Amino acid sequence: MIELNASVPFLWRLGIESKDGYCSVAMVIPCPSDAEIEDLTIETNVLSLASDSDRAEQEETLEWNEDDTNLFLKLVNERKKQLGERVSDSIKLDLSDPVIIDIIDIVAAAGFGVAFASHGLLISTEGCEPLCQIEVGEKVSLRTVLGFIPAVVVEIEGSDVVCVLLEELDIRTAGEALVGLDRVCMHDLLLVKRSDILSSEFAERISRPSGTPLH
Repeated sequence: MIELNASVPFLWRLGIESKDGYCSVAMVIPCPSDAEIEDLTIETNVLSLASDSDRAEQEETLEWNEDDTNLFLKLVNERKKQLGERVSDSIKLDLSDPVIIDIIDIVAAAGFGVAFASHGLLISTEGCEPLCQIEVGEKVSLRTVLGFIPAVVVEIEGSDVVCVLLEELDIRTAGEALVGLDRVCMHDLLLVKRSDILSSEFAERISRPSGTPLH
């Protein structure tokens, strides 16, 4: 368990990953210079496309921006509410909690991932009621050719919405190739329309929204 406050900066470390110009992304929590422990590093499963060849050949450290911090706090506070914990100015993080690690992956994906077009991957939401009001950090559902999957909204611009997927989609099982991909991985970004955004209940395995047709 680690306790953080506003004076502790969060960093991204972009490391050398491949000759194709991709960099690995890790979260770094710096420790005080007089501390006996080293900086904490949490590796993510996100790759960042380098903007130039030099960046792909050496490590780079970046501070989190406001969007990173706001999304992280939103998701962590939602986690605390689920556990019945009080939301406070300081944050206690259990870095052994898979949910916290997943939140870090989501924030990394939102900041460094490249959004795929959803053409051919989603099907009509006819018979379902799209969410009228959505906000960044909200957990939602998307109706895909492989069923309802959970996602997190990470960007909204007009009618366009970017979501981080919370499940992998093996497109090969859909019977045809879509958008030139074999699969869309967990934590990939997908560009969709507001009308595609459904309540998170649709992707829950235990229950479906009552009184709402699904076909």
